[in-house]
Amino acid sequence: MSAALTACTTPSDLFGYGGGRGVNVESSNQVKPYRLSASHWADVANIRNRANELSMRVGKGELTKVQAAQLLNDYRIKLVGHNSVDDSVYAVYLRAATQSQSGQINTEQSKRLIQNALSGWSQRWPNMSSKPTNPAFTNFLNEVMGVSPLM
Repeated sequence: MSAALTACTTPSDLFGYGGGRGVNVESSNQVKPYRLSASHWADVANIRNRANELSMRVGKGELTKVQAAQLLNDYRIKLVGHNSVDDSVYAVYLRAATQSQSGQINTEQSKRLIQNALSGWSQRWPNMSSKPTNPAFTNFLNEVMGVSPLM
């Protein structure tokens, strides 16, 4: 608990029974309910739109899958910044794109890698003490994969 003492001049002031002045206590032990950032769902939509644009460029041969993944990550960082969940999911996403592009894995295996990462975070999420307020990249992928978002 943190306390900010204001205008304390006597013990009676300090303990709050002197002339209305005393201890101004701000408790940090209060548990605030978790809330996603106000811009979260708009950010998910923006990431989805950017991913669709990049996907079209991959289809036209203008970009490789890996280049598109990297550009999407750059966009995501500019839009919402870094957080532990999105950073971790992106690392798997990039690995899946790299391995798929090089022929080490097929599309189904790539999808499974991403689904496993998303599933792992979904299982950890309820017990996390420090949840990021804007896991927009992860929830974009949850949406693509048809699974429940982190909330």
